[in-house]
Amino acid sequence: MKVVKLDDNVYKKAEKLSKTRGIKINTLITEALTQGLEAVNERTVLNLYRDRKITLQKAAEMLSTDIWDMIERLKKTDIHIDYSRDELAEDLR
Repeated sequence: MKVVKLDDNVYKKAEKLSKTRGIKINTLITEALTQGLEAVNERTVLNLYRDRKITLQKAAEMLSTDIWDMIERLKKTDIHIDYSRDELAEDLR
């Protein structure tokens, strides 16, 4: 277990929401952090792909998904898919 300090306002919001949901505050904070970290990770990977710092295959690997799901994620965020037939053939090997 690790200890993390929270701003009082953040803690109060978490406390209120935990009461509303009827769950322990530690459970709520763990759930919120997990979801938040996943969202930040996805946004980071999408930005790396958009900036052409990683390939489509690498982006999919970083998000633990396949190329087809990665393409769908890119479509939803209006990021141009720069993927040639040669790259597709290589990735499918």
